[in-house]
Amino acid sequence: MPTDQELTRAAERLHAHLLKRHCSQGLVHGPDAGVRFQLRLWRFFKAALDFVPWKDDYVFMQSQGYWILSNWMLHEATGDPKYRGLALESTEATLRLQQPGGYWLYPLPERKHLVATVEGNWGAIGLLATYAREPRKEFVEAAVRWYDYLVGRIGFQAHTSGKAINYFDKPRGKIPNNSVEAAWLFLRLWKATGDARFVEHVDEMLEFLVNTQLPTGELPYIVDGPYEKGRIHYLCYQYNAFQFLKLAWAASLRADPRMQGILTPLAGFLARGITPSGASAADCFHTKPETDYYTAVLAAALCEAQKLPILAEGQSSIANLLSEARERRERCYARLLQRQRSDGSFAYTTGDYGFLRDGRSYPRPQVMTLFHLLCPVCGNGFERILTSDE
Repeated sequence: MPTDQELTRAAERLHAHLLKRHCSQGLVHGPDAGVRFQLRLWRFFKAALDFVPWKDDYVFMQSQGYWILSNWMLHEATGDPKYRGLALESTEATLRLQQPGGYWLYPLPERKHLVATVEGNWGAIGLLATYAREPRKEFVEAAVRWYDYLVGRIGFQAHTSGKAINYFDKPRGKIPNNSVEAAWLFLRLWKATGDARFVEHVDEMLEFLVNTQLPTGELPYIVDGPYEKGRIHYLCYQYNAFQFLKLAWAASLRADPRMQGILTPLAGFLARGITPSGASAADCFHTKPETDYYTAVLAAALCEAQKLPILAEGQSSIANLLSEARERRERCYARLLQRQRSDGSFAYTTGDYGFLRDGRSYPRPQVMTLFHLLCPVCGNGFERILTSDE
């Protein structure tokens, strides 16, 4: 396992790259790999013609949220006041971009007409992280405005047991990832304010998750519903690693046996996703392409998994599997440090199609990588970063 000093140094180098290349006036901005055709093919042509002034300079609230949290984590790890200043500047910029209705606009042109749950959640999480250290009422009030829009406008879909939060303000399939994230945000709002109204919908979302988890431990990508057909697998280990972390953080805020019941088999599923090189598998069926931010989140999730009570008992096959995965988890972080480029950045993917290359710098996955590099450095877990000054 790389030492805390090595991980912090790698994070500082990546932070310096992002600050120089992708940050201005508190906003993290730059190109994005996109979705569908953009992700699968068009980005490679853009990379080959990188001298063209492509009009793809986007600001995601997801990037803002991870950037704010990473700066607070670096401030705690190093004591350097510049990180505190950057966190405050980015929080204020996030607040300025909030629309009067409480939401944030989605940046990609193909989805610009939609309001995304994940974007608002991460805007609010960034605001709450700074509110824990700089208790200015405008930060928490903005997070509450998003909550009111999310519950009142985006809303839920009923399920056989429980309910799922919608992905956009225009309903589509029931996607467990959004309900995991919403449950975590709602519990964060409850902790920050003490207002019980923020936990009103949490139990029903947990029931939905319990009802949909697969025997393998995996949470499916889309659950069948009136707006979209079900789809079991999508970026299996990456997607589920993000869900594991958020659910683990939610469980640290309010103990619930249902969360423990989801987390233990989910951790066993994630342990199978590490390839011999230390990289995350691309999905349930392919090892390539190699994507560094997948490896980063999988490593962070397995770090968090070591805290599960089942490991102390040492009596189940899942516990044994996770125990074996410790060495692999260490290789995940070693693999990340090995693949960091000389300027501190990380590639998006390698090994996609053999001859095609995409060397552009994408801020959103790199900010996520920055955050997950720092997770082991903050030894008591990420939730301490949100609450240490409360």
